[in-house]
Amino acid sequence: MKKKNIIRLLTFLSLFGLLVYFLNVTVIGYFLKRNYFYSNHNGAFFYSEDKLKGKSYEGRDRVFGSYLKNHPDTKDKQLYRRFRMDLWRFWEWGELWYHPDRYDLPYISEKEINENRKREGLPPLKFD
Repeated sequence: MKKKNIIRLLTFLSLFGLLVYFLNVTVIGYFLKRNYFYSNHNGAFFYSEDKLKGKSYEGRDRVFGSYLKNHPDTKDKQLYRRFRMDLWRFWEWGELWYHPDRYDLPYISEKEINENRKREGLPPLKFD
């Protein structure tokens, strides 16, 4: 019985490994990946990586730098990510591998953004 269970486990792990590979390296997983959202502390700056619209990971820092240049009075110059690192999304593990600094940014929730806006006397934002 033990040998049969080990073979089943190895078969499952092999098939799972192939699935992870195909979903992260090939075009198949491209359409399963989510869009990544970024913001500053109060939501005055907002950026989303939308692959189908040509907004990419590489453009994020350039656009945020341009925002800071045009708004020098911004108090908090930190860029935040508005998405959680969900390790159960194995079809996005390639993104974690190729762009690990995406997850180095601090996380900010929509609730925190609206609390910061309230402190600054700004109206709350509605998120999709």
